[in-house]
Amino acid sequence: MRASFRAFLAALFSIGLLLTAGTGPAAADEVTPETAKPLRFISYNVCGAKCPLPAETNAARSAWVSGLVEEIDTWDSDLVMLQELCYGQWKLIRDALSPRWRVGTDSYDTVWGASLATASDCDQWDPDDRRFGLAIFSKGTGSIVPDSRSVTFLPEVATVPSEDRILLCARAGLDGRVVRACNTHIDFHDATTKIQVAAVADLVEDGRVAGEPVVLAGDFNQLPGNEDMNVLYNHGTGSAGRFQEVDENDKAEFGAGCAQEADRCRSGEETASPGCSAHTTETSKIDYLFLSYEWFKTVQGDALPCTKGLSDHHLLRGAAAWEK
Repeated sequence: MRASFRAFLAALFSIGLLLTAGTGPAAADEVTPETAKPLRFISYNVCGAKCPLPAETNAARSAWVSGLVEEIDTWDSDLVMLQELCYGQWKLIRDALSPRWRVGTDSYDTVWGASLATASDCDQWDPDDRRFGLAIFSKGTGSIVPDSRSVTFLPEVATVPSEDRILLCARAGLDGRVVRACNTHIDFHDATTKIQVAAVADLVEDGRVAGEPVVLAGDFNQLPGNEDMNVLYNHGTGSAGRFQEVDENDKAEFGAGCAQEADRCRSGEETASPGCSAHTTETSKIDYLFLSYEWFKTVQGDALPCTKGLSDHHLLRGAAAWEK
């Protein structure tokens, strides 16, 4: 977020709410809008229900939306995947990115998917419509292929408490090609995480079989090296997937299980941290941007510093080039 807008938000949210937490990109790995590859992506758990606005006012809602839109524009984002999104919140973002308000700059097409019919904390965005779910934004008016939207409810473990989780997908234009864009938010209970990640891997495989590049994003509530993620990654011990992740080549983030001489490892900058969320006890990467390995190359990724008052996650942005 640029300094000018931080000043505006500080006036609205108060200085105490806007203290940043966690660490930003290491200098050697910093990916800037000027140096990033041409295909640009964002994944962001926006905590629309559980992160309260300072006041349920149009000014507070407008400030939040404007801050997000500025990040989308700064990154020149092609695809934006948002999780934990209230329906009223989505409508405001949709309208802010629509051609009506984007004269002279890129507008965005979008699809929405509800995982919950109502979430009481979504009152702050629209007390008359409390739906809660996910959204995909694609650069360009009409860039999402008509009738390509799909919403699939993910499996649950009967003995484990959970709420409905979905995979939202749509076919979208990306630099003159069509990709299958998918967005999800996986349950955090271990047993459910395992079966839901596996279900997502099976579902997005349909796009690869159809010969289309796949962009898969979301909050997976799991660490990169965990065996649950084997079905997605195409490298690392036990891996059987077909994806690379945008932030897998940052050697500053290679953990104990990573060889420093390797070009990539299942790793990445933190997207959840104690200073960002009261529910997080340690820093961890749980948000991802996966790209089909056979279609994309030269991946780049950064997790931005967290700004309390906007979300309890770090915004993850990625970039890549076409392989062929």
